Amino acid sequence: MKLAKEIITAKDSKIGVMKFLPEGPMTLTLPIMHEMGAILKEFTMDQEIRAGIINGPDGDFCVGLDPDAILSSSTDEISKIMGGIFQMFTSLMSFPKPLIAEVGGNAVGGGAIIAYTCDYRYMVDGKGRIGFAEPLVGLPITRSLILRMRQVMLPSAVSEAALEGALYKPAEAVQNGLLTEVGASLEELRKKSLSKINVLNRIPASATVETKRALNRDAIEAALAAPKELGELFHSQPKMIPNLLEAMTANKERRRPSLTHEANYA
Repeated sequence: MKLAKEIITAKDSKIGVMKFLPEGPMTLTLPIMHEMGAILKEFTMDQEIRAGIINGPDGDFCVGLDPDAILSSSTDEISKIMGGIFQMFTSLMSFPKPLIAEVGGNAVGGGAIIAYTCDYRYMVDGKGRIGFAEPLVGLPITRSLILRMRQVMLPSAVSEAALEGALYKPAEAVQNGLLTEVGASLEELRKKSLSKINVLNRIPASATVETKRALNRDAIEAALAAPKELGELFHSQPKMIPNLLEAMTANKERRRPSLTHEANYA
């Protein structure tokens, strides 16, 4: 996966588009997460850009952490990669302009995080799935992620999404709030995005900035504390890292992971 950026104009409004290019596995590495933050900062600082779009291709939008990056890392390096997830979350949630996701296909784990941190979330209706697979690889859903779930999803759906690692069809995700709408194609999603941005452009930017800050403050504060908390969890729950490594190995070998249920209940 590689990133590209472009500036488009719609009804005299400039829009920053970050594109996920299908070059290699559609997975997240620490450099890619840092690059995402840099692009969002660039869009933020450009006064003429009124909104942002994150666009991913048909097939896979983003399917989470890169297995090779995890398997080649030490425990400390894995902690840094996990910290990158929360830095990415913070960059997305802190983006002060309207942000829209155009999801062409599977958005799993980190891909779901990217999508649901956007203010509006459109996905192509089809075989793709969206959801938080972290529990399936032995990782917990932390407080910041749950706070955002509670912002966008129906209360009755949050436990299922967080505890089960459920993956939803696009229409199901609209019903539970994870997605805003579905469309037949990426072209239709773009029409929805531009229509929504046209509506949002009626609102003064200063009002949008402060409203988004108020909406997202709690989740951002939790995300800033999350890397330290997760590092502590890796020590208090020592089977987390072995489970993660087994899950990533199984992913590469295309088999079911054999995870341990040993846990520290103290």
